[in-house]
Amino acid sequence: MANPIITGTTTGDTVSVHIDLFRYPVRYIKVYLGGDLVGTFHPISDFHLRNPEGKPVKVALIFADGDKHETVIIGGKSRRTPTRQDFLPGDILVACDNFGDFPPPGYMGHSALVLDQRNIIEATTSMPQIRQATIREFIDIHPNYMHLRCRDYNVANQATEFAYEYLHMYNSSLKKGEDVPPFSLSPLVPLNDPYNSIYCSKLVWLCYYYGAGVDLNNDFFLYSPEDLSTLENDDRFEVIYKHPEFDFKLNT
Repeated sequence: MANPIITGTTTGDTVSVHIDLFRYPVRYIKVYLGGDLVGTFHPISDFHLRNPEGKPVKVALIFADGDKHETVIIGGKSRRTPTRQDFLPGDILVACDNFGDFPPPGYMGHSALVLDQRNIIEATTSMPQIRQATIREFIDIHPNYMHLRCRDYNVANQATEFAYEYLHMYNSSLKKGEDVPPFSLSPLVPLNDPYNSIYCSKLVWLCYYYGAGVDLNNDFFLYSPEDLSTLENDDRFEVIYKHPEFDFKLNT
């Protein structure tokens, strides 16, 4: 595996970044703190950035041929991860903020289904588009999140079982070179179609629909993270945690 172009570490409230300029013709560098541009700089191999609030730091390299490479480094502020006992299979994590804070918090968001005390399943825009990740990673990248739990333990476990089956189907098809559900927000694909499109909140919806026969209410053509957040008003679910700044600005 090739060495990464950009590497970063955090110490206390400082992010340290190293860029491999020896092998790559970088024209200039853009640095973002959260969703805000810190500045545009001439190529420099090493720099340090104060980040007391622990926001994601995005480093964008623009090459001589116009190509672009971006890396997001999680900020240095330590955030509390709830203990493992706080998470159960079938729990839902929904965030109102986005990877690198673009778009700004409150307009799109992200979501995932908890598999066990450590892991989630999520759908992302990068390959593999359905993947297992850690709860720690989700919370580090999306601190403005809500943690929801289905009150029916059996229903939650059935949703989780479907999640494992769906992940296995996806990985098996990917390994064989067969077609897999693409990440797509197309309104032409029905919400209950698990084969021709996938996105983060649709994945959660499918798990409950096919795994446990639970139809989560959808008010528009897409089932968005904002729709998942309305489960706090659904008697079948309870809120375990909600960040003080969790808020969606649009009803999508």
